[in-house]
Amino acid sequence: MTAKILKEISEISTPGFFITAEFSQIGERMPVGIDSFIKSKLSIIAEGVHARKFVFQEETWRIILTFFPTNSVVDERYALKNKIM
Repeated sequence: MTAKILKEISEISTPGFFITAEFSQIGERMPVGIDSFIKSKLSIIAEGVHARKFVFQEETWRIILTFFPTNSVVDERYALKNKIM
């Protein structure tokens, strides 16, 4: 079911953003509000909100969605880094 959800997320039009999903809790039935949740978060980002990490919760599902802009360098706090010692 997680593969279906990832496919659904990838098919949502998110101009200017790439979205990653992390499943912190998995449910029994397919969640239905992901599309509207993502669109509402894109709307508040367009209004100037600086947050890029949002938690979608529906029944027992808990999915952490991170919105990465495609037209700029990833913010330092979201960057994956390799440390050499």
